[in-house]
Formats: sequence, C-alpha cells, structure tokens
Amino acid sequence: MGENKTGKYFKYAIGEIVLVVIGILIALSINNWNENRKNLVKKETLLKALQIEFSSNLTQLDTVLYYDDIVFKNIRRFMNLDPDNSVEITSDSMANWFQNSSFRWTFNPLNGALRSGISSGEIHLIKNNSLSDLLFGWQDFVTDAKEGEVRTIEALLASKAIIERHIRSANYRTPYLPPELGESRFLSDYQSLFRDPLFEDYLVERYMSMNEVLVELNQVKKKNKLILKLINIELNKS
Repeated sequence: MGENKTGKYFKYAIGEIVLVVIGILIALSINNWNENRKNLVKKETLLKALQIEFSSNLTQLDTVLYYDDIVFKNIRRFMNLDPDNSVEITSDSMANWFQNSSFRWTFNPLNGALRSGISSGEIHLIKNNSLSDLLFGWQDFVTDAKEGEVRTIEALLASKAIIERHIRSANYRTPYLPPELGESRFLSDYQSLFRDPLFEDYLVERYMSMNEVLVELNQVKKKNKLILKLINIELNKS
C-alpha cells in the first residue's frame, strides 16, 4: 500500500470477481441447458405415450360408434313397424333385429398417461395452449358422453320385463347360445309385443337416449382426432 500498489490490487480483485461471475453464469447456463434437455425428453416421452393412448381410444370409439349405430337403426326400424302388418312382424329377420338392438357397447378410454402427466405436472411442459386445454378437458367430454350411455343401458335393462312378457330370449339369442340349449320350447308373440304401449315407451326412450349418445360420442371423436393432430405437430417439432 505504501508503494502505491492500491490500483493494481483493486484491478486484480475486480478481475477475480469478474471471473467468478462468469464461472457462475456458465455453470447456470449449463445447468439450464441440462434441465431444458431433460424437460424436452420428458415432454417427448409424455407426448408419445399420449399418442399411443389416444390412438387406441380412437379405435375403440370407432367400434362403439359402429355398434351404437346398428342399435339406433334397429330401434328406428322397430318404431316404423306396423303392428297390424303380420308379414313384417313375423319376419324371419325379427330375431336378428332384436339381437342387434340389444348391443351394450360403451366407451371406456385409456387415461393412464394423461392422469400421470397431470399428477406429475409434466403436462405443463406442453406449451401448446390448444392441446393443453383439450387434454385438461378430456375427462369432462367423456363423462358427459358416458352419462348418455348409462341412460340408454338403463332403458334397455328396464325393457327386459316388458319384452319377456311376449317373446323368449332363447328365440332371438340363438346364434349366441351354446348349440345344446337349442331354441325355446315356447312361442314368441312379436305382434302382441309391438301392440304393448309400454314397449312403445321403451322404444321412444331408447331412441332418444341412443341419438344423444351418438351425437356426444361423435363430438368426443372429433376432439380425440384433434388431440392426436396437435400431438403429432408437437412431436414433429422435437
């Protein structure tokens, strides 16, 4: 200090501080780069899992919609039948129509990857707001559709007592029963069934509920396809 070396010491200290700051900044930059790389890997893993999940859901949706449409068309066919037209009522196709109207397919989507992504917080790594909104709202879309499915199944189950007053299950379920059971020993009276006002009530209820289900499931299908499209866009960015 006495030799007037204060300036040199001061410059040296400043240099040391600058070097330390630069070292810290480099370390932070490397750490951030490493964290970003890890997050990109996590995001890509999640997106690929969601892609598999929603592809499977779309396949299942197509199957459910196919059988629901068969039910809907058969119910509408029943509603248009004339109970006094014995040719129509006693048609050989009647048993098959009844069987086709009794399908109970329901949509039960896979949600494992989605639930995991939400619970872990990794869903927030997806910066596409449109995709994030659809993923967070997915369960609500499905729940609304499933409420309609419950109503149409309840209508089907409630019809069992009405239908069994007039026709035998074994007569229209023959293709699905073991051969050794054979057909029913009792006759089915389709004409009296179609003249039963309670059966008409059932047809109306099932028709309305099935129509609602088809509309809602088709909306779910559109959202499912959009989710897959946005997932593919995000994966192509990686």
